[in-house]
Amino acid sequence: MPNFSRRAVLLQIGASGLAAVTPGAALAQNRYAALDTQPWSYLDGSEARFLASMADVLIPEDDFPSASQAGVVDFIDLQLAGPYGQGAGLFLEGPFADGTPEQGWQTAHTPASLIRNGIARLEDGGTRLVDLDANDRSAFVERLSKGEGFDLGDVPVQTLFDEIWALVKEGYFSDPIYGGNKDYAGWEMIGFPGAHAYYTDHVDKNAPFPAPPKGIAHVPGTGRSADTARPLRAQTAREEG
Repeated sequence: MPNFSRRAVLLQIGASGLAAVTPGAALAQNRYAALDTQPWSYLDGSEARFLASMADVLIPEDDFPSASQAGVVDFIDLQLAGPYGQGAGLFLEGPFADGTPEQGWQTAHTPASLIRNGIARLEDGGTRLVDLDANDRSAFVERLSKGEGFDLGDVPVQTLFDEIWALVKEGYFSDPIYGGNKDYAGWEMIGFPGAHAYYTDHVDKNAPFPAPPKGIAHVPGTGRSADTARPLRAQTAREEG
């Protein structure tokens, strides 16, 4: 298991990265900031920095925290360490003929293996995403989203991008008990109130709910969820499909 802390890794995002520029803000938003010896459950340092760099291109800081500030890398780490990351529920036996997206998972890799091998091959030439400036990072992620100019062997480029992008969105908007959405950043952004019991007075109103967000493990009298992150798959529309 890696023997470094999450906080130390996220402080090494790079000279053009948000954590390096504003370490106080980044630490305040990091779910594990108070646990300096807390190791990653699955990721290593290079993988965590790659995912933080890419996630912050996909969801940058504006009036709300960036993806990495909101704990998205923590969320991804927990998912990859758990049953989802290890391919629970996926058929991973051959033969692997070309299929359509509607036919489901089309690779022998588990999600965890897909991301680990994909990152390693993307950075095999020695140029790390974390070391690029903001413009080059954005260009890199845009090319990856289109599958342009990448040969990753048996790692399908489009599947890799789609998987990381889906995990970033899930980590930003799922309940904080899964490790992301720190201090309800995602829910504050979209005006989602979280785990209240009833919405009957508001079902016909297309407007933010007039109350602070509350998650499943909300701490009464605060604006945050309890630190109960666990390696469970968030219940998302993607799973329900």
